[in-house]
Amino acid sequence: MFQLPEALVNQVTTITLIPLRHRKFQLPFNDVSTIYTHGAPGTFIHQHVQISDYLYGEYYFEPLVNTEIHITVTVPMLVLLGMLSGDLTIRYPDGRIFPQSDKRAMHYLKPGVIYVIYLSPGQKYHSVYISPSTVLLQGLASSYPYLSQLLKSDTSFVLPYGKFGKKAHKEIQNLKNWAIPGQASVLYYNSRLSDFVLSYLEEIHRDNRINSIAIAQIEELISLIQQFPEKPVNVIEQAQRMGMTTYALENAFKSKKGVTVLLFVQQQRIEKAKQRLLSTNDSISEISFEVGYTDHSYFSRVFKRTTGKTPQDFRKEN
Repeated sequence: MFQLPEALVNQVTTITLIPLRHRKFQLPFNDVSTIYTHGAPGTFIHQHVQISDYLYGEYYFEPLVNTEIHITVTVPMLVLLGMLSGDLTIRYPDGRIFPQSDKRAMHYLKPGVIYVIYLSPGQKYHSVYISPSTVLLQGLASSYPYLSQLLKSDTSFVLPYGKFGKKAHKEIQNLKNWAIPGQASVLYYNSRLSDFVLSYLEEIHRDNRINSIAIAQIEELISLIQQFPEKPVNVIEQAQRMGMTTYALENAFKSKKGVTVLLFVQQQRIEKAKQRLLSTNDSISEISFEVGYTDHSYFSRVFKRTTGKTPQDFRKEN
């Protein structure tokens, strides 16, 4: 489910049909549940449908103002989420932030927890999510250690990110273009959805084989950034000190945190800035310098892009 902030709820109308102007986004399956929300803040569409043993859904967001979308689930869910278009960012309750542009990753979502998506006007966001067959995942767990770890988790968890490339896009398009009814469609849908899940698992299994020494080095780097986010990090020099290529470092880091080294630094700086905004009376320029930004105007732009609010508004509203 998704929910708009309370301030925007009264500015929209919600129906269970997709009007003609957005009919091209309508899913071509039977028994699709649809929520179409439209008004001054923009247009927001959520569709989902049970296809054999899978739950398949799509979001389409066309905001006219900066908007936070709150995503919640009513039961524990494993969801493979990918972006068809748009540069979307998800924030977890513990402060972790995951960009979704051209990527796909499997998330364990807990009920009673709010996951926040930040939307900016001028972009059109279109995402697809699949909750795979539990029987399929349990059968694959012994082959994919990451998946086994996810199935045992009872906290919000994200597997490493994989590419949402042309082949994966084609799988989704083929799924929606199938027109033959009856038992053939059930077999076809299962095959396409299984291939989509398997290609993701195989990719992260192949791309994220790193030894225990590298894991320890990555965890040490993560800890250092968390303690001192204001310190600049040169990824090339850091990789050389760790005895690996820049690509290997970035790939290993993404397997742990879901983002690049520099984006993680940015996230931690913003988190520290939020703490300083709420716990001190320091000026914005002082806080900017404290968290590693010499240009407070640039800091303010990064802060707003990450949180949806300016530093001043964040301090005022909290």
